[in-house]
Amino acid sequence: MGKLGKKARKFAKKNLQSVEKRNRKLKPFFKKKFAKRNERHEVEDEEEKKVEKQPKKRFPEEDHLDICIDAVFNKDDGEVLSGGDSDTDGFLDELVDEADSDITNPKVLSGSVLSSCCELVDEQQSVEALISLLNWYRAACYYGRESSGMTGSDIQYDIEDSDTFANVIVFVLQKADNTFRNVLGLSDSCRKEKILKLKNNPKWDSLKPLVNSFLRSTMHLAKQAGDLEIKVFALTQLRVSVVFFAAFPDLLKKIIKISVHLWVTGEVTLSQQAFLILKDISMVFNLECFDTCLINMYKAFLQDCDIPMANSEQRLLFLRDSFVELCSQDVQKSYAKASVSITQLAKLSKMALTTKNKEAVEKIHSEQYTNCVDLWVNFIAANVQDCDLQPLLYTIIQVINGVAQLFIGPRYLLLRVKCIQWLNLLSCKSGIFIPIASLVLDMLEYKTTNEAEKLGKKLEAFSTVKLPKNWLKSQNFQEQCIFSVIELLAVHFAQWSFHISFPELATIPVMRLRKFNERSTMEGLKRVVKRFIEQVELNIEFVQRKRDDAAFSPNDQQSTEAFLQLEKRNTNASYTQYYQSIIDKSLGTKKKK
Repeated sequence: MGKLGKKARKFAKKNLQSVEKRNRKLKPFFKKKFAKRNERHEVEDEEEKKVEKQPKKRFPEEDHLDICIDAVFNKDDGEVLSGGDSDTDGFLDELVDEADSDITNPKVLSGSVLSSCCELVDEQQSVEALISLLNWYRAACYYGRESSGMTGSDIQYDIEDSDTFANVIVFVLQKADNTFRNVLGLSDSCRKEKILKLKNNPKWDSLKPLVNSFLRSTMHLAKQAGDLEIKVFALTQLRVSVVFFAAFPDLLKKIIKISVHLWVTGEVTLSQQAFLILKDISMVFNLECFDTCLINMYKAFLQDCDIPMANSEQRLLFLRDSFVELCSQDVQKSYAKASVSITQLAKLSKMALTTKNKEAVEKIHSEQYTNCVDLWVNFIAANVQDCDLQPLLYTIIQVINGVAQLFIGPRYLLLRVKCIQWLNLLSCKSGIFIPIASLVLDMLEYKTTNEAEKLGKKLEAFSTVKLPKNWLKSQNFQEQCIFSVIELLAVHFAQWSFHISFPELATIPVMRLRKFNERSTMEGLKRVVKRFIEQVELNIEFVQRKRDDAAFSPNDQQSTEAFLQLEKRNTNASYTQYYQSIIDKSLGTKKKK
């Protein structure tokens, strides 16, 4: 057996591979053969893990840099702001008698010549005289910005003196539109369709260059004139002739551009006239221009709201209100734009709340964000009673609550007050109960010192969203906190002061205010809070007595809604008078500031 075993081992060593040697040879083979399969399994495993983790990942498709509230619309309307700028049309061709040297190069407008031309236009509707006047008018509008230029007959247009200069501008602005309509047989109320049909009218072929010249020159005057009254007058007359833009699409783009710019940057009267043009354009050219006007006004407003200017509060309020007025002309179209914009606001708010990303928080903390919220809050409030805006209403409420939860410190007092004012406005206009008491009462917990100093500077600031630290220890800050609490709760309670559930609504806020009064050391503020508590308690007792006498069940919805509706109309009710005094005092304070 020994020899057999020795021979067997010798045979195996010579003819059979050992397991280790076999494994060493097969290992590279198996590695190559199964490498791709293993990689595929690893990739699949990783993808499965990603799929499993995907619901937990926050905002995988975009970050805060992708969420821009000033460029939220997919439709590219930027061309409206950059197109239609050329002024290629020069002077109008005139019939010139070359033998008459007085009317060839140069052609000077004197007072007597102007009177003669004006008489021909007024009495005879002379097109030839109107052409001459429009050429002098163009020279006046472009005075100092280009050479007087020449027509095909080499005529230069000069104006004799400043009085004649002013008179030709005034006459053409006053008379041109009426003359065009008289020659073409158009009424003052003609629609754009009538203008578009003029291409079949032989009179239009000869008059179209005149209308084009008038519109171009007047737009240039409105944009470039140094005198404010002239600019306003030019815009006013362009508004009268707005229907003629139907024949000139490029000029229509240009007038929208000019009007949006003047609406945002102009003086009060100029801004108002520019808005009226945009409003008329959006009505006359609804299908073509409503979205264009809305989008460009929206973008211009948000880009401008960060720029400090004199009377910025009043200016921003006017821009906001005029934008809302334009949106209210076509609520259905505005709804679509508002939905896109509010969705962006909600995404940014949700990202900031969940990730606490610094850049996302700073975006919400900006004037641009708060002014955008303010735009849509006022749009919803203006139209929610007449139109179905419930989805927008609920989304904007969530956005506002998110902002209020994100900025909870005392330095954000004014921002929190603004959020609560928005919620009160939406609740009042929609008739929907929005709980704001907890947001208001949290302001009572802001820590203040007993050694507060009174700052000379006013605390109220429309554009301020973050107060300086030194203001937190001022007496102004403490007073503002309490007065804001009283005013905001007074507005909230006034809406529901005759509601059957008012006692339950007001009980906890009254308890919190009592506790505040117990620990407060400022006698002046304590008196204000005490008076508010007394008025609220009187109204609680009044509603409770009426409720105890009610003969209907709480399940009777119709009777519940009719509860105290007659009493609600009585302006002499105790709480109603108190609330009105609070509002009057608040408005008086704001006017003084």
